[in-house]
Amino acid sequence: MNNRFDRIEAHLRAIFEKNLPKIFTGRQPQVTLVDELIQVMRANEREDPAGRILAPDLFKLTVYPGDIIEWQMHQDILDEISNTLHRIGMQEGLSFTKTPKIELHSNQKLDPSIFEISAFYSPLDPDLPDTAIMPQQEGDGLEAEVPENAMLIIAGKTIFPLEKAVIDIGRHSTNHLVLDDPQVSRHHAQLRAIKNHYVIFDVGSTGGLFLNGRRISQATLHAGDVIRMGSVNLIFNQEPTSTHETSVIPIENDDNIRGEGQR
Repeated sequence: MNNRFDRIEAHLRAIFEKNLPKIFTGRQPQVTLVDELIQVMRANEREDPAGRILAPDLFKLTVYPGDIIEWQMHQDILDEISNTLHRIGMQEGLSFTKTPKIELHSNQKLDPSIFEISAFYSPLDPDLPDTAIMPQQEGDGLEAEVPENAMLIIAGKTIFPLEKAVIDIGRHSTNHLVLDDPQVSRHHAQLRAIKNHYVIFDVGSTGGLFLNGRRISQATLHAGDVIRMGSVNLIFNQEPTSTHETSVIPIENDDNIRGEGQR
């Protein structure tokens, strides 16, 4: 059993030894991330009635609040680690409830540049159809003032201007912003202009909607907010219109991109 995890750890080290330094400041050894990931897997393995060895699939990576943006900018590396862990784990005889993923969380009690990892088993989801688009409600009393100079910066390099009162985002080609990512639902999220701010809504996506590392159902966006859908990071930017902090409604418990004009 230990040999199995030793081999997984060796594979991860060999693959990511060049990428890991990108998300470390140097004050904590870069190999620690792989070390602790394998350690929590060892500590949380299970055997089911059929004799299969089950491994946790949800890893919560908790960091100091001041460091979380830096980590979010490298979510692609964390996602690649998760996918590789899944592939190699299956080769080594492990079973997973779902495809492993690493979620970012923050804790004020942690020191800067220090992180902690905990492992969990995701609950099984009921078989539900993929999400349907959320239509704009007429007569809802909300004033649709489109913010000026608002945009999404996708994967750190592609700019998508936000110029409509309602913008649908998802994997399906009918969306205004199409994210060609298998972890993105066909209709994943919707932006709505409300009183000169964009508000983002999760329209019932399978993988969830994350804002600055926290899963949310809806949120008013402000410049610098980092949105994650599947494995895609989007940074929201616009000329400032207020000094209010981002307001979110949390959910309990817990670069293949095309714009509308490119289809």
